[in-house]
Amino acid sequence: VTVEAMHTVIHGRELLAGAMRDVAFGAAVVFGSGGTLVEVLRDRAIALPPLNEVIVQDLVDRTRAAKLLGPLRGNPPADRAAVEAVLLAVSQLVCDLPEVMELDINPLVASERGVMAVDARVSISPPPEGAGRYSHLAIEPYPEDLESHEQLSDGTAVEIRAIRPEDADAEQDFVRRLSPRSRTFRFRNALQELSSEMLVRFTQIDYRREMALVAVLEDGSQVGVARYVVAPDQRSAEFAIVISDELQGKGLGTLMLRRLSDVARLRGLTRIFGEVQQQNITMLELARDLGFVVGPVAGDPAIVRVEKRLD
Repeated sequence: VTVEAMHTVIHGRELLAGAMRDVAFGAAVVFGSGGTLVEVLRDRAIALPPLNEVIVQDLVDRTRAAKLLGPLRGNPPADRAAVEAVLLAVSQLVCDLPEVMELDINPLVASERGVMAVDARVSISPPPEGAGRYSHLAIEPYPEDLESHEQLSDGTAVEIRAIRPEDADAEQDFVRRLSPRSRTFRFRNALQELSSEMLVRFTQIDYRREMALVAVLEDGSQVGVARYVVAPDQRSAEFAIVISDELQGKGLGTLMLRRLSDVARLRGLTRIFGEVQQQNITMLELARDLGFVVGPVAGDPAIVRVEKRLD
């Protein structure tokens, strides 16, 4: 019989990393204090996958274990980046494998030299017959298949992709660079910048229930956003679009609204609609060119409704 020697890590902090399955919310990633006292300490936080760097950092910070990762009693700080990398890997695992019902890495020992999984346990079960690829998740993962590279009428190269939480700074800068007229057309008022709540709302989205496509230049600056939110009927969606002033009239608006409509159609929606200010002649012309029907909004002569069937 061969038995692996017990590993001893100097300055090690015993942590818990893993995953569980919640009846209401589906798969969830768990982090906290680990070791033999895990049930006594009851220090853990939960986040719904897919996780990104921002969410992982918040997940760690919501535990008492976060303080243990810093300098402790004269010992050097643990490698927090390695801990966060484990949580990202756990998130990817449960996203890709709906068979994983439970995962328990305890203890996950962290030191200044990295991390070591001393013990691990996994529970698996076949997914229900006919279940979708991500039906075990409350939040759909980032849709990488929507990424594309395009060229505008003046030769400008842009990347079209779904928005990410990491785009918060670029989104804020984009809104600040818009002219007062463009901001008024998009937000109904000439706000100078997005509030912190709006910024979170616009960049941390559930791709199953909404979509936001951004146009990004080679230098990383954002020059356009087209988004929709699925209506309560689950068959239609309300959209909004805004293009950077310096790129208006170069085909970007047409490209993004057409792409947004295609995404909505592929995701089973049958109708897309929006409200446009009567003075926004450019947007109304764009909508008509793409087959939208333009009609009045009851009780508000300054606003018109544009709508298009997708089926």
